[in-house]
Amino acid sequence: MTRTVRCVAAAGAAALLALVPVTAGAGAASKKPVKKTVDIFDNYYESAKLTVPVGSTITWKWPVDTGDSHDVTLKKGPKGVKKFQSDVAAAEYSYKRKLTKKGRYHIICSLHDEMSMDITVR
Repeated sequence: MTRTVRCVAAAGAAALLALVPVTAGAGAASKKPVKKTVDIFDNYYESAKLTVPVGSTITWKWPVDTGDSHDVTLKKGPKGVKKFQSDVAAAEYSYKRKLTKKGRYHIICSLHDEMSMDITVR
């Protein structure tokens, strides 16, 4: 094998190997459901915006002391999704929901108008 042929063959093989993990990893990881935790503090959800794959489970957690009482209420969701609402709690409580339809979920605290978050499910 000549030096030129070896260089071209090596470059081609390296290029193919470099593409395979990126393509396989990116597609597989982005579609796998995840588990996310959203902490509830005094008048805000930590994070105010999330994007997750279909089938992901979101857990809202009230830490030891959030100040006021809060809840998790689905104000508006994708067509066909039934509204949900957690119990009202102030401390050491959690509520979880599996999101099975694509679309935007607008979550609010029914006790505090300024307290909201959006979850995009893809």
